Amino acid sequence: MASSAITLLAALAAVVAVAALLPATASAASYTVGDSSGWDLGIDYRAWADGKKFRVGDTLEFLYSSGEGDHDVVVVDERSFTSCSVPGNAPTLTSGDDTVSLTKAGKWFFICGVEGHCQGGMKLAVNVH
Repeated sequence: MASSAITLLAALAAVVAVAALLPATASAASYTVGDSSGWDLGIDYRAWADGKKFRVGDTLEFLYSSGEGDHDVVVVDERSFTSCSVPGNAPTLTSGDDTVSLTKAGKWFFICGVEGHCQGGMKLAVNVH
């Protein structure tokens, strides 16, 4: 009897030790781009993203005025991000309350496709882990 109790305690201790070594499962985070300022001209999105650790499963919420010619969100590649150009096949979001799920690791790039807005700073690059 004592032998089986010791074996059970040893097994339990092993399970606890292994569980303590496993990384904690983090739930997905939701970020409002630009915080209370939203997606607009005059915001430093590089500074906004600095220090944030974006992970697969997180979401980005873009809040902005969506009237004719106000703003939009275009998902682009790095080249289009750098040149502030909108490829013809780029996914473009226009609701004013757009959520993007970060579904894979790597760099993600977003710009406002309204003429002059990307050049004015409405661009965001995030690195997803």
